[in-house]
Amino acid sequence: MATAIRIEALPARLGDCLLVECPREGTRPWRMLVDGGPPDTWPRLEARLQALPDPAIDVSVVTHIDSDHIGGFIPFVLSPHARDVGDFWFNGARHLVPAGEMRSTAQGDTVVSALTGATPGLRAAPLPWNVAFGGGPVRCPDPPDAGRTGTPLPVIEVPGGPRLTILSPTPTRLRVLGRKWNEVEEELHRGPELGVAPPMAPPPLGDLEDLLPGPTTRDPSAPNGSSIAFLLEHRGASAVLSGDAFGNVLALSLAMLAVERGSENVPVDLVKLPHHGSVNNVLAALVQAAPARHYLVSTNGDTFNHPDDAALARVVLGAPRGAELWFNYRTPRTQRWAEPALQARYGFTAHLPAAGADDEHTGDGEHGIVVELPERT
Repeated sequence: MATAIRIEALPARLGDCLLVECPREGTRPWRMLVDGGPPDTWPRLEARLQALPDPAIDVSVVTHIDSDHIGGFIPFVLSPHARDVGDFWFNGARHLVPAGEMRSTAQGDTVVSALTGATPGLRAAPLPWNVAFGGGPVRCPDPPDAGRTGTPLPVIEVPGGPRLTILSPTPTRLRVLGRKWNEVEEELHRGPELGVAPPMAPPPLGDLEDLLPGPTTRDPSAPNGSSIAFLLEHRGASAVLSGDAFGNVLALSLAMLAVERGSENVPVDLVKLPHHGSVNNVLAALVQAAPARHYLVSTNGDTFNHPDDAALARVVLGAPRGAELWFNYRTPRTQRWAEPALQARYGFTAHLPAAGADDEHTGDGEHGIVVELPERT
């Protein structure tokens, strides 16, 4: 069966760096890059881009301004590869509300300067920036009040290619980031996500029901709440690519989309779990709003010991039976989920990178993972 969507989760340590391809008739695949991981991901990403048979990337997305997503993107947007990008999706300071008294973070400034052609000695002409949105912010509407009809979610239709429906952020989440901009700037300068803390030794897995948490603390991060997230659909296959978006925002947007489509929920083939499988973002409401066959986790567990066991338990127990977990790193934490007895008991499958295999692009034994979603007629 032909592949409709190919998602490659590059090894980006604790971050995200996804290369997405959708085949088209008679021409190269439509291609998207989502985030660049932390700064030390760039050599790996550069090698992967150089291995492509052609250099073109149709859309390149910075989901939000956290170091584990934007750090490796900065050298990308400063490199010659940026000239081969059709459109950059990035919500800079000018897209936040209110924006009158804000200034970008150092990382945001670098990206903005490169996009606008303001980087001395780099390029004179600006790069395409949020062209699909008329230069405005990439965002979806706030959920409607009870009993009211909401504004339809923004949809980008690519001729001969995929359909993209924006699920996050909302204007409210962008306003929150705007109000907290100075605080966010200081935190980013400290670089809390750039350090490497050895992952904690994980406990054995027993009854998954015992892992389910009580009332969950929601993710308090303003940058995470501003994450660009979207539903990608092509040739009958579909994937939710979520960045670090809030689980409740994703669930509400998907519920709005279900109403638009006259269905109970929005079944999809794959969900990239938000915030690297954090229990504060992988909410039961999200699993219910978009029941999927495949769930992708991007992290090696550095610093924050993601993915959280409680989040994966929510997925396995809440998703349709036969769900598949995909991890772009083989670690003590992720290997436990591949135990045959656990998989047989709960009716799921876990996929890990091959043990000890060299990465064909980097030769470092950390070669991420690829998920191919077949066409549906």
